[in-house]
Amino acid sequence: MKKRLLAALFAFSAFVYAQSDKNISFEFSSVTDFAYYPKADYKSGNRHFAPITGVYDGAELQETLKADCIIPVPFSDNFLFADNKLILEGALALTPVSVTPKAKISFTPVAFLNFSAGANISAAWKFLGIKSLACYDPTEGEYVQQTPFKTYRYLAWFCSTLMFDAAAIWPGDWHHIIAVASWEINYQGLLNAQDDDELFKFHSDGGLSKGAGYESNYILGYQMPSKLSLVGVKLQFTGALSDYFSDSAYYSKFDGDFMSINIAGLANYDFDEKNSIVVLVEFGSRRSFAENHDDLEDEPLLSKKGREWYFRRIGCSFTHKF
Repeated sequence: MKKRLLAALFAFSAFVYAQSDKNISFEFSSVTDFAYYPKADYKSGNRHFAPITGVYDGAELQETLKADCIIPVPFSDNFLFADNKLILEGALALTPVSVTPKAKISFTPVAFLNFSAGANISAAWKFLGIKSLACYDPTEGEYVQQTPFKTYRYLAWFCSTLMFDAAAIWPGDWHHIIAVASWEINYQGLLNAQDDDELFKFHSDGGLSKGAGYESNYILGYQMPSKLSLVGVKLQFTGALSDYFSDSAYYSKFDGDFMSINIAGLANYDFDEKNSIVVLVEFGSRRSFAENHDDLEDEPLLSKKGREWYFRRIGCSFTHKF
């Protein structure tokens, strides 16, 4: 199997190199992500909305350094194939509580279709009381921080993306009504955990489990030839492909394959050719439980009842190209 996979990769690489115009280029950039979370206390019951109850419930900061190798692969002069390319990307993401090396490969066979795959591995530590990589102990009813640089969280994924631009059939600088749909299959887990069969928490996301999952994103936007280059709406669905803990004596009522739904408005502003920022305002959904509770650590032992909507965050992502 390994020999066949290596042979296929070699054949694909040889094909891409033969088709490429040899004008390989490199691009280096940094991406600074920041998110602010207001407080919305949990409410029990069926489907409902949880209003904002406090000014602050958390913040996230991440700096990512990226290096891209861009290989043009123009199959023909036709507009569908002229800008085809293969991108090899390496990145390093740093937060106050974790470090994550990343690798990604992206291929655009036609103008409206992209395939990508990648993997990353994270080491994380406890900081100012924040448990950044922790396994759930049902006997204690809390997440237990794992040993940094001994236990790692890994994630591998494959994604396909369809893209449509109205300007392709309705030419004009102000006719760029765009639609993007992406579908991702991923697999995550822990290396060297004290018990990798337990629920775990990574950064601010709790109730995670090892195994396959999915993420789908849908964006409808309007692109403009101005500093404010894009405004749009994003819809996101994420979840596990199966409830790994459905037969567990502890977590049988937790609903391990619950699907989270996030809805966001977004805008992109280009300061110049090298600097841009994306601002996002997002509403999200999370499990609602039959029992009252105050903290994320209480949830794995509760009984999921419905879906709770709430104002999730305000985020921004600043990109600088070197």
